[in-house]
This record gives sequence, C-alpha cells and structure tokens, in this order.
Amino acid sequence: MNQIQTVNIDTIRKSKTELFRQHELILSNKLTTNVLNSIPVPVLVLNKSRQMVFGNKAVLEMLEAPDQDNIIGKRFGELVGCPASATGPTGCGSSPNCHSCGALKSIYNCIETGIGTEEVSMQTANSVMLHLKVNSELVSFGAEEFILLTLQDISTEKKKLLLERIFYHDILNSAHNIGGMAELISSDEITGSKDEYIAMLMKSTRELIDEINTHRLLTSSSQSEYISQPVEINSFVLYKELKTEFEALADSGLVVTLDKRSENFNFTSDRVLLRRVILNMIKNAIEAESYLGKVTLGMIALKDKGAMLWVHNSAYMPEEIQNQVFNRSFSTKGSDRGLGTYSMKLLTEKFLKGKISFTSSPSNGTTFIIEIPDSNV
Repeated sequence: MNQIQTVNIDTIRKSKTELFRQHELILSNKLTTNVLNSIPVPVLVLNKSRQMVFGNKAVLEMLEAPDQDNIIGKRFGELVGCPASATGPTGCGSSPNCHSCGALKSIYNCIETGIGTEEVSMQTANSVMLHLKVNSELVSFGAEEFILLTLQDISTEKKKLLLERIFYHDILNSAHNIGGMAELISSDEITGSKDEYIAMLMKSTRELIDEINTHRLLTSSSQSEYISQPVEINSFVLYKELKTEFEALADSGLVVTLDKRSENFNFTSDRVLLRRVILNMIKNAIEAESYLGKVTLGMIALKDKGAMLWVHNSAYMPEEIQNQVFNRSFSTKGSDRGLGTYSMKLLTEKFLKGKISFTSSPSNGTTFIIEIPDSNV
C-alpha cells in the first residue's frame, strides 16, 4: 500500500456491483488483509465516495456485525449509527450537523493532503457515547485509490483529563474559600459574633467533601456501587443556598433571580448530586452571559411528585453547538473543558433517575431543564 498525495472528492455513491468489485480487490491482497485483521483496533478501507469496501475483524466486533456483506457501501456515520446520517438528503455527510463532524474533517483532509487526524464525539442512535481519534491515510490497492481509516477509542483518557481539569478547578475554588474564611476568623477584622463565620466555614468544608465524593463517583469504574442518600429538600431554601453561592458574581453586574412561576414545595432527592447538576447549569448560564445580565432559576412541583427545575439565560446557542452539548468532550471553552454538560446528563439520568433537556432560540435565549422524580415514590 503506497500513500497517494492527491485525489478528487467523489460524492456519488458507487453501485453494489462496483462496491463488491472493490471489496474483492482488497481481499485479493492477502498479506494486507491479514495484517489489517491482526490489528486490534477498528480499521476501515473506504473508496473515494467515503463508502466502506472493507472492515477488519475489530470493525465487525465493534459493530456487532456477523460479516461484511450487509455493511459494505455504508459511510462512517451510517456504520456507527450517527443520528445526523439519517437526516441528510443523501445520508452521512449531507446534514447541516455533519459540518462539525471530526470523522468527515479527517476524511476530507486526507483526500486533500493524503493524511488527516481529527477527534469525533457523538451519541449514537442507541444512546452509546463514542469518543474516537480518527486517522485517515490515502493508500492504493493496485491502480485504485482508497482511504484507510483507523479508529482509536480515546474516551478513557479524555474522560480522565476532563475530570481532572474540572475537579482541580472546583476544589481549588472551595479550598480558597475555606482558607479565606479561616484567615478572617483568626484575624481581628470580624465585627460581631464569630459563630456565623464558623457556620459558613463548616458549610464550605462540607461542600468541599461533597466535591471530592462527586469526583470519586464520576471517575469510579464501578459507578453501580454508589448508594444514594436522599433527603427532603425545600425548593425556596435550595434557591437561597444557590443564590448565596453566586452573590460574589452578582456584585460584578450579574443578577441571579427566581422565576416568578416558581413554587414553594418539598421533595426528596439526593441533595449532593442535585446541587452539583444545578450548580453546573448556573455556571454555564453565567458564562454564556459573560458574567453580566440576568440568570433565572425556576422550580415547580410535578403532578406525580418530584420537581422540575430550570435555569435560563438570554444567550442563544447556535445549532452547531446545540447538536453537541451533551457530548462528553464538547466545550466552547477549549479542547479539555467539556465535562460540565456531560456530567449534568450523567448525574441526572443515571443517578437521579431524571431527565435533562434544553431549548435555545434567538428570541427566547437558552433554558436547561431537569425533571427529578421524588425518591420516596
């Protein structure tokens, strides 16, 4: 297999006859197919129309396919079950959502320069999260040109990197708060009783412990071992606690306010995890407002018990961002900052047994919504 430097982009799909002819061409090179089948990572051979004409054993295992007959001719997104591949007029690569696809960028870079490496994150149609490094290389079999696509699962290393970044950021903030209050208590600058400041110090210490325990939960390989600790929560008390959390930011021009539709009610849930989800929702809204403007928190009781809570800000998320919001590594703040919304989804759906969604439009801004069932039901 020799690397080819240039090739024309062909958007027209090949016929079945042509696809199987290309497939047989690959199979005729026994040495190459034996080498590809011995590689423990998924490797695809695509034609210039981006259609698969050969997949190694690791590909069949990944796709849970008994053989290649039923998957020959499919493009990358169609193979892995990308929802966007079903919405475009000509399948994978034709939807507006495909413009941000790392796999497509890798293939197009390869077609233009002979090689391409990108990362791709997506949630498949059956809710499986994929995080892959896609390496594309232009090769030739005989007189024909093909794209060799190698898929490397980098979800574990990405998750570790992202969790560490978020964890150290949050834990340093908490530690600085504790240090500042301890310094204040030990000084002569306090007016009035120290009891109030000691209570605040104890509260911040408990929150630091909660941060550590949540991090342990998200990084644990045996998350099923987590034991929930539901307690009764009052909606308005929760709001006051959360507002206090961000009062320092409010002094700089940001207002955190309660939606007028909110209700004063009690429900039962895991306070530590619920608080973590809502804090992330508020932090995201604050960053979207550039630490200015208004962020609104709302909460109402659900008819079948439990609570619906939402956080609104006036900023609009473009459609390209909306399509990737809950991906594990997606972030508008850098390549290693994307676990906030993913952790919100994980904690809400897996551990709180609830639902999370969002709406965003230029006229109404962005609202993240969670529905939490009552733990006593």
